[in-house]
Amino acid sequence: MRSYPLRLPETLMEDARGMARAQGVSVNQFLATVIAERVGELKALNHVRSRIARADPNKARAVLALVPDRTPMEGDEFPS
Repeated sequence: MRSYPLRLPETLMEDARGMARAQGVSVNQFLATVIAERVGELKALNHVRSRIARADPNKARAVLALVPDRTPMEGDEFPS
């Protein structure tokens, strides 16, 4: 595990302390969790963007053309 000296505006640090206290964890654990969540979000977003970049709309249309044209099952209808 590594340490990193983090400088935060006092108002942000006060908010972090309050939220950590409300969750019953240390400020360090709270900030580590928040950072881990955000890093995970950004990694997922990058993954989705890379998949979008590889997408071939013509192939997608060809697959969708194979779907039979019938009324949706009960509960799967578009809302009115």
